[in-house]
Amino acid sequence: MSAGPVGVDATAVPGRVEITARALTALARAAAAEQLGVPAKRLRVGLDDDRGSIVLDVTGPVREQADIVAAAAAAADAVGRRVGELAGRHVGRTHIELTGIVRAHEGRVR
Repeated sequence: MSAGPVGVDATAVPGRVEITARALTALARAAAAEQLGVPAKRLRVGLDDDRGSIVLDVTGPVREQADIVAAAAAAADAVGRRVGELAGRHVGRTHIELTGIVRAHEGRVR
C-alpha cells in the first residue's frame, strides 16, 4: 500500500509516517460509529497490540434492527477492515461489546 501522493514511489521519499494511539482511537471510533449506526461520542474504543497486530475493543450501543447479533458480528469485521485500510496497519481482532440499543425516533410534529 502506498502512503505517498499518486504517481510518487513511496520508497523514493525519505522519512516515515507515525500514527499516534490517539489518532488510531479516533479513527476506530469513527469507523465503529458508522458501522453500528450510532453517534461516535457514545462509543469507547481501546487499542492493544497482539504480536504486531492491532486489537480493537469497542464498547457501546447499536442501532435498532432485526438481528442485533449478526449486525454486531458484521460490524466487527467491517470496522477491522476499514481501520486497516485507512491506517495501513494489520488489525488482528475486533471485539464489540454492546451496551444498549439506540432507537431512531421521529421528531415531534407541531
